Amino acid sequence: MPKTTKELPPQDLATFFESLTMLLRAGVPANECPDIIAGDMEGSRLATVATQLNEILNSGEVFILSQALQQCGAFPAYAVEMTRLGEDAGRLEGTAESLGQYYRRQEALAQSIRSAISGPVLLMVMMSVVLIVLILFVLPVFENVFLSLNPAEGAVGMSSAFLAARVAMIVVGALLLVIILVLVSYLLPGGKARLARMAENFPLTRRIHYALNASRFTGGLAMLLASGISVGEAIDKAGALVDNRRIKEKIPAARADVDGGEDLGRALVKHGVLDGFEAKILLSAARAGQTEAAMNNLSAIYSEEANSGIDRLLGLVEPALVGVLSIAIGVILLSVMLPLTQTLADL
Repeated sequence: MPKTTKELPPQDLATFFESLTMLLRAGVPANECPDIIAGDMEGSRLATVATQLNEILNSGEVFILSQALQQCGAFPAYAVEMTRLGEDAGRLEGTAESLGQYYRRQEALAQSIRSAISGPVLLMVMMSVVLIVLILFVLPVFENVFLSLNPAEGAVGMSSAFLAARVAMIVVGALLLVIILVLVSYLLPGGKARLARMAENFPLTRRIHYALNASRFTGGLAMLLASGISVGEAIDKAGALVDNRRIKEKIPAARADVDGGEDLGRALVKHGVLDGFEAKILLSAARAGQTEAAMNNLSAIYSEEANSGIDRLLGLVEPALVGVLSIAIGVILLSVMLPLTQTLADL
């Protein structure tokens, strides 16, 4: 079977590691888990990947799961590295559980982002359809009525109506073009990184972008600390998961303080890697030896904040688009009805 080159989506990654956790908890050896997962997920892409993992493990060349994940090519480097760390520390079950939770949160965030994009696109398409129907089918009916009542004034009235319709179509078309360009940019190589930079700098999405990355950073840090590696190394590896410059630029200073003996929570809050009232609970939690649990809680909090921010953004965008549609239709109808009312009054 050829190697899989396309990475699994977060939903499949979450399912794989959740299944792996349950099997390990039941006492199944790690090398036998992919075969069972393949049978349970029969007919899905995840089953194909699990079958490939099983073949790699049975080839006699690879003997540990993390190496099979790497050779398969369907798992992100972060998942492979975390699995390796879990194996080295003898905590593969706990690492798999953490990875399942991590990718389940990533899937929830990805779903929120997809909803944020698909909603406005659908509205814009509907607006375009409504305006096209008005121009092609409704306005010609009024034109015939105008011309039958008063040919001279009717022509002038319909001219203003079609002008208003064309202006409305241009506005809607421009908005639709912007959305299409954003989607095309996303699909092109490097598009995700470009859109991430835009989201980081755009006022309405800046905080959402920060919360998404803070959730990724704290979730990764919790898993890395649970794997038993040093705090400094955990900070560096978790920092590689984020693409927010505000976080990235402050991580080295926090790492330096930690290496100098500073408490992890205090260093992250002090240098602004993490902010908000919730982040301050990390200070007391770290002193009580609950840093890992605090990181997991913070990851969930930041994830919820990002979801709430996306919902608020949709709450602004969708009514605004509906308002544009209503104004466009209202202008067209007024440009038709006012001349028609005047014509009827003159008869």
